[in-house]
Amino acid sequence: MAVINRLGSVFIHVSDLKKSTEWYAKILEKPQPEEEPQGPVHWFEMGEGRGVLLDDNRNNADHVRPSFMLNTEDVDRAYKLVKENGGEIIREIERDDMVSFFNFKDPDGNMVMVCQEHFNQ
Repeated sequence: MAVINRLGSVFIHVSDLKKSTEWYAKILEKPQPEEEPQGPVHWFEMGEGRGVLLDDNRNNADHVRPSFMLNTEDVDRAYKLVKENGGEIIREIERDDMVSFFNFKDPDGNMVMVCQEHFNQ
């Protein structure tokens, strides 16, 4: 199986997390999610493991804003693969109980996050 095997979530960077969460809950006709304990994000599940993540960027430097997230079953192997193929690592692997992730730039400068979920394993 491929190291990076599916599209995870789409990030929408917002300036007011509470207000934006209320608005997207109405637009998506979904219940309003609680803030994730790991950080300032609200996640709307969109089916089959995909979702929309509203992120207030409080934990990101101005230049570190991933456009989308790819899921992996092995974050260390994915990190090595990205480095071996010239991806510019922007944020080293971070690990917690729920997820491990890192950010990189592709050859065109697009920001991408690779994430391994621990809660579904």
